Amino acid sequence: MTEQNSTPIAGMPEPYYSDDFVTLYRGDCLDVLSNLSASEGSSHLLTDPPYFKVKDDEWDNQWDKSAAFLDWMGSWLDVASPLLSGDASVWVFASPELTSAVESVVAQRFRILNSVRWVKEQGWHQKSELATSRRFLSPWEGIVFAEQFADAYGDAALALHKNVFAPLGRYLQQEREAAGLTRSEVEVALGYTSTSDPTRGTALAYRWEEGSSLPSAETYSRMRVVLNRRGGDHLRREYEDLRREYDHLRREYEDLRRAFRVKSRTLSTDIFTFGTVPTYPGKHPCEKPLGLIAHMIETTTRPGDTIIDPFAGSGAVLDAARSLGRKAIGIENDPHWCDQIVRRLSQDVLDFGGVA
Repeated sequence: MTEQNSTPIAGMPEPYYSDDFVTLYRGDCLDVLSNLSASEGSSHLLTDPPYFKVKDDEWDNQWDKSAAFLDWMGSWLDVASPLLSGDASVWVFASPELTSAVESVVAQRFRILNSVRWVKEQGWHQKSELATSRRFLSPWEGIVFAEQFADAYGDAALALHKNVFAPLGRYLQQEREAAGLTRSEVEVALGYTSTSDPTRGTALAYRWEEGSSLPSAETYSRMRVVLNRRGGDHLRREYEDLRREYDHLRREYEDLRRAFRVKSRTLSTDIFTFGTVPTYPGKHPCEKPLGLIAHMIETTTRPGDTIIDPFAGSGAVLDAARSLGRKAIGIENDPHWCDQIVRRLSQDVLDFGGVA
């Protein structure tokens, strides 16, 4: 079920397109963002704004000086920020020339986590005349990755950690104290000793008792033997029962934190190596590959979250978000690209390049 409206209206326009997951508005991002209301649940920002004088198109040459461009970047980020949740992930693409400057603008509003480089084998650097070059080539684009400063979810997670995991830690502590042993004595008996002093422990038992971690099944079994050497019946609870309870609480705890989960070691660094989108008739001049976008979405959001893209362009973010079970709000000022996005979202066939 979709809706189209080819005539924007004053103020907040009617959706140019909408389905169960995606809402697309046609209009200036500042105008539309100013009229949006914060969504329920987690809302994130992932967008590819103009780069400033990188493309010949008018939208990339609206500013005479980079300072004016950066001021504009700050203005729409200021309007977008209140729409994002406390556990929001923030992604902003930037050119090699202005990545540091864009990162500075983002840093005034969010906490920077990474300055990512999307490295590309294809690109203009392959065609550049080396004899005329006066500096090194830049076969990459920047992506600033950040989070909210005020993390209400983080505060809730900390409270949950203290209040909910505490009973598990207290159980281990009470059993240890009933056996008349110190944490260090337990650790030494288990073989967890300081490298500088083999008569001292490593504070591992402290982490167990505060609830931040749980001993393995094998360690728990050996700890039971250690605690019962002087007689008694300590650590009566079966390990699997303890593990199930811990895993349940851990999932609840993780759900309150900002989403972040990498799928593999090869995708764990801030150097992204994804191929560019092959040329095809009607291709957007700045279109990003679905595999890249999917990696960003899957790693830092959860199914059901909302992703805001104020510069929808080719619609790649909206397309990938919907396919991955996220909601998306897109804004695009150019009617041609609005129509292209609608066509794209009507096709339902995605290729994430083996990443998603």
